[in-house]
Amino acid sequence: MKTIPCDAIEFQKRFGTEEHCEQFLFELRWPKGFICPNCQHDDGTFISTRRLYQCQLCKQQTSVTAGTIFHRTHLPLVCWFWIIFQITHDRGGASATRLASQLQRPYKTIWHVLHKLRHAMGSRDEGIRLGGTIEFDEAMLGPEARRPTREEGIAREAGRKVPSKKPWGRKGGKGQRRKEVVEVFVVAEAEHFHIGSVAMKVADRVDCHSVEEFAEQISEPGQYYCTDSRQAHWMLRYMGHKFRATKSAIKPYVESLPVVHRVISLLKHFLMGTYYGVSTKHLASYLHEFCFRFIRREKESSMHESLLRACLFTVPMTYAELKS
Repeated sequence: MKTIPCDAIEFQKRFGTEEHCEQFLFELRWPKGFICPNCQHDDGTFISTRRLYQCQLCKQQTSVTAGTIFHRTHLPLVCWFWIIFQITHDRGGASATRLASQLQRPYKTIWHVLHKLRHAMGSRDEGIRLGGTIEFDEAMLGPEARRPTREEGIAREAGRKVPSKKPWGRKGGKGQRRKEVVEVFVVAEAEHFHIGSVAMKVADRVDCHSVEEFAEQISEPGQYYCTDSRQAHWMLRYMGHKFRATKSAIKPYVESLPVVHRVISLLKHFLMGTYYGVSTKHLASYLHEFCFRFIRREKESSMHESLLRACLFTVPMTYAELKS
């Protein structure tokens, strides 16, 4: 199978038709030939009039996009491939408004496609485990890095307090409300003169239980964690990890945890650069995109192929599931 070209003109020549896109997905999904997803039989016939593959054993008919992120999509595969090319080659991320203008498609359609791709990115990185020296801290995302959700806006208009957000800064004057932030768990491998893999998760609350749950998801026991002296972080020691905590009064966090704070700084620039802030409801999806891009930052030439593989082997999600 040929690699995907990095040049935009060559990319359009290579994937300018639906047949070329389908052929590439076929080779990516079934590199040794067609395998029936129903009975795992390896003999099938292509029905050109319907563009389906029929198994010779169970007679099940399937398409190359069945059961993937592209399942039952009304958007041509040519548009899908172009969106994937844009989202993997722009370090700042791809704007739904800009892509909708380029492809002459509704904004709602492109927005849904981008969130499907972010869902595939998150599924692709679920199995990654961090090791060695790991720096752990929380990122404070204030109003400048996120937009309030519809529920938050209704609560503010009614004068109700939003309990899941924490106050930040001094209380405003007459007629002004206090700023609110969302906390995000951020961990990064602190390799020698290099930042390894990263992982992030929106934290509804920062306590021992949430720290334990997050640490179990992203690392194996016996790792070396560097963090601040927040009380909830001491749970890492009871989990069997080696633990070093630095108090802010002794050394500033930026000096004691330089790796994770560099990642936090890049995250805030990412959220404010192209998207001008994101809503709290969909913040986790944008964290998936940032981590996917950051982990593969030194392999940009193969990032689009990695995303295509993630799209082929990820359970599809509907628009109703996304909006719920």
